[in-house]
Amino acid sequence: MGGSWISPVERGEKSLSVDIVTDKDLWDTFIDAGPSGLLFHKWDFLKITERYTGYRVLPCGIYKGRELVAVCPFFHKEISGISVVFSPPPMQAVIPYQGIVMSRDYTTAKQSKRESTLQVVIEGLREVIDDLSPNYLSIKLTPDYHDIRHFIWDGYQARISYSYTVDLTPPLETLWKNLSAKLRTNLRKFEKSGYYLEEGDDLALFYETVRQRFSHPDMDIPMVAQGYFEDILRAYPGSVRVYHLYDRDGDLKGIGTTQEYNRYLLWVGGPKIDGTSANEYLQWLLLKDAKEKGFLEFENTGANNPNLNMHKAKYNPDLSIHVEVNRADIVGKAAEWAYSNIINRPWIKKKVIPYIE
Repeated sequence: MGGSWISPVERGEKSLSVDIVTDKDLWDTFIDAGPSGLLFHKWDFLKITERYTGYRVLPCGIYKGRELVAVCPFFHKEISGISVVFSPPPMQAVIPYQGIVMSRDYTTAKQSKRESTLQVVIEGLREVIDDLSPNYLSIKLTPDYHDIRHFIWDGYQARISYSYTVDLTPPLETLWKNLSAKLRTNLRKFEKSGYYLEEGDDLALFYETVRQRFSHPDMDIPMVAQGYFEDILRAYPGSVRVYHLYDRDGDLKGIGTTQEYNRYLLWVGGPKIDGTSANEYLQWLLLKDAKEKGFLEFENTGANNPNLNMHKAKYNPDLSIHVEVNRADIVGKAAEWAYSNIINRPWIKKKVIPYIE
């Protein structure tokens, strides 16, 4: 139960349909080319996540003959004799999804070829999963990966999560008109009041404002360690950015981070500062920034919180879905219940999970 998977190459066998990728350039080149590849899939992102979480990352490559047709990072760990496999590992919604990245050719292929390629991919993943024999397995797939038929046939449960995206292809004037009338009125007030946006060069202000919000009595959610975000920023200085919103007196009124790679993500945002709605203006300025940089889509990650959805909906976004598939044996189901009902309490979680503060 819960073995550590050894690839065919490590076993001294001929390469089968799946193997551990050890070449960073090969992996990142595939992610760069794949239409669904995100920063969450990039090599250094995976390795930094491995270092902070203590999960062993398995960068699995699936081959059709000699052709690399898909990749999927798994994170494996044994906890008190219980084997768990995640993609991504649980990190307070810092990584909303990960899972499988198909090659660019897959999206343009005829359905018959897509079916045969997908069969190879699923067989490769089955080999890894069977060897690991996890008690609990969870894969949160990217928003454009919807074909989960093989997972359903294999007995997985499926859960749907939501996110908001804005199509940036229309002119900026159209995007402005699509905003709610009340939001446009508020944004004009912030503009007339002299609010301005600056890119920051560190995460200190961001982390402190989010930490204060998460430590509030009505939340009391432990944060992922500050060093994790700092290492990600150092690894991807051109793709991970921190933005500060100031009033005309230079006082901080809003803060947020973005990922600007393949798509523009409003990643982890800060809470309201001084009780103002300045974050509305911050989001509009970031949406404009994404448009000016030539991105085709702006994503405000997460549409699963009723308390935030009305705010996010003011920008007239589209609702997108991403699917989590999971499977658990009796031991895994018991562990899942214990995590949800006992360990997930913040004061206990701080004691048992090393990468949160």
